[in-house]
This record gives sequence, C-alpha cells and structure tokens, in this order.
Amino acid sequence: MNIRIRPIALCEGPRDLSYWTFRMNAGIKSSSVCYVWYIEGIQPRILIDAGAKASLFTAMGIPETDLISVEAGLGRLGLKPGDIDIVIVTHLHVDHIALGYLYENARFIVQKKELDYACKPHPFDANLYDRSLFNSLNIEVIVGEKEIVPGVTVFPTPGHSPGGQSVEVNTAAGNAIITGFCCCMSNFVQTEEMKRRGWEVTVPELHHNCLEVYDSILRVKQRADIILPLHEAAFITTESIP
Repeated sequence: MNIRIRPIALCEGPRDLSYWTFRMNAGIKSSSVCYVWYIEGIQPRILIDAGAKASLFTAMGIPETDLISVEAGLGRLGLKPGDIDIVIVTHLHVDHIALGYLYENARFIVQKKELDYACKPHPFDANLYDRSLFNSLNIEVIVGEKEIVPGVTVFPTPGHSPGGQSVEVNTAAGNAIITGFCCCMSNFVQTEEMKRRGWEVTVPELHHNCLEVYDSILRVKQRADIILPLHEAAFITTESIP
C-alpha cells in the first residue's frame, strides 16, 4: 500500500512568530498557511480538514490571500469535492470547517469532546466556532484513538481546542502526523532559549489549555517520523509527502 499525503495550500498570510511560540520571538516575521490534506493511495477517499477561504480570516481582522480553491486543488489530483468520502476534522475552529458544505457526500469524523464544546463554547473563544458551519453536515462522533482505515489513525491531542485530534498516516517513509492543533515547525524545534526555560517544545499563543497543548505537541514529536504542523508554510509548494 503506497500511501501519500497531498497538501493543498488554500490561503496564506503574515504572522508574528510569537503567534506560534507563546511569549517568545516577538517581532520576528513568519507566515501561516491554511491547508487541506488529501490521503492518496487508499479507499475510501479521505481529506483532512475542510478548509477556508482568505475572506474568512480577513473578516476576523487577520490578513490572508487566497492561493487556490479547494475545487482547483482537488482538480489537480483528478478529484472533485463530491468525490471525498471522509473528512477527518482536526478541530472545529472556523478555519478548519468553513468549507465543509462542499463535500456533499462525505461523513465528517469529529471527537465528541470537540463537538460538545463547539456547540456551546465559552464566550472567551466563541468567535472561533460557528455552529452553522457544521450543523447540517453528516458527522460521525468518535471518542479517543481510532483506526479510521488501515494506515490512518486518529488520536486525541487537546489543548489548542478541547477535543483536537491528530492524524497518523503510515507512509513508506514512516509515520507522518498531521497535527490536531494550529502550530508551525517552530513549536517542535528546541532552541537554546527553550532549553533555558526547561521546555522541550513550545505552545501556540492561541490555546484553550496551555499545559494540555504542550503535552500534545510533545506526544506528536515522540510518536511521529514526519511532523506536518497544520499551518507550516514550508509545505506550500510540496506536492507529496513522502
């Protein structure tokens, strides 16, 4: 079985690196990319996250520029949104579910804890959720670690959101993990400053529980041969992993 991950970069925008590395790297420029990830080489057809357009971010005061539409990105792979059978939702923040309506034949796999919270979020981060984006979707609720199909497993990685889940894909190059939390590669690379603080990894600025997301990032780092952070700009021109 030759399983590969096809990143589709939908939109991109500038970020201060401190957005990804809480209380560190203020003033250092970086970039954020919104992806969907197609798992090639298996049936049924699986996509990770539903994606969003740049207009969603700009409406929230976050500058973004569209790179390609979902339709065009999947079209490069000979697919249409209606061909997708399963969408694994890492978490239900609006930028990961906004385009869910496009996948009219898919079921959407979501952790129960995430769905429960998304339906009634705390006022502090209620702007990150929009129930209208997922109310009409065909949602399959799961609890905990689960093999979705042979070679593709999800496991809980909370902290960025209450019920985030990462996706482990068994490729010829090893276990590739698409993170269930918004981050970039800097969260996984231990710098001298992090060593001084006693941190092996560091958390994103946007988090529900900083201790939980620290542990989730560490869990992914220990479990993965290949780490695919949800918003890492390095994959913007990558055609296939591996």
